[in-house]
Amino acid sequence: MGGGVYGLLYWERMEVALSLISAYLLGSLTPGLWLARWQGIDIRQKGSGNIGSTNVYRVMGFWAGLLVQVIDIGKGMLAILLGKSLRLSEPALYGAATAAVLGHIYPIFARFKGGKGINTLLGTMVIIEPLSAVAATGTFLLVLALTQIVSVSSLIAVGSFLLWHGIVGEDTSWGYLTGTVWWVGVIYTHRENLGRLWKGEELQIGQKLP
Repeated sequence: MGGGVYGLLYWERMEVALSLISAYLLGSLTPGLWLARWQGIDIRQKGSGNIGSTNVYRVMGFWAGLLVQVIDIGKGMLAILLGKSLRLSEPALYGAATAAVLGHIYPIFARFKGGKGINTLLGTMVIIEPLSAVAATGTFLLVLALTQIVSVSSLIAVGSFLLWHGIVGEDTSWGYLTGTVWWVGVIYTHRENLGRLWKGEELQIGQKLP
């Protein structure tokens, strides 16, 4: 009996490890960098130098930015669907979501210099907690309509997840804990944007960096 319990725990741990590694590798996919290279552009030398969809949109146009955004959201969704297929626990799913976001920010396929993680985070939450994800997306769109600034909208939307988690989500301690970690992480990845906001230099939608 003891051996059976030990074996079960071993396979559960292996499944969690597999999910975390797979989520990180999925997050490390860099469509913004690869699409730009296909067009003969080094996206890291253009605009803000970020490989995320916002900079791709500014440098390469709407459809390129949209394609990158869809793929970045999709890889987050896929990371959590894989975890669900392994019947992982709630903490492990939040761990996989965090691993996918870390993969996007520090991608192994791009020398650990990636994007800011917003789209990938949204993809993970669409699967884990869809109502909160929809509410946070609505918050993003509302703030974007008012400010026309993507960074401000992203920061407020991720912060609002803590509120929506308690109103329409599962209202669990893991959600609050992980949501707080995500918000701190997003503030860190947007530190340059915050600096430009302080100076009044942050761009609005449609504006391009010189």
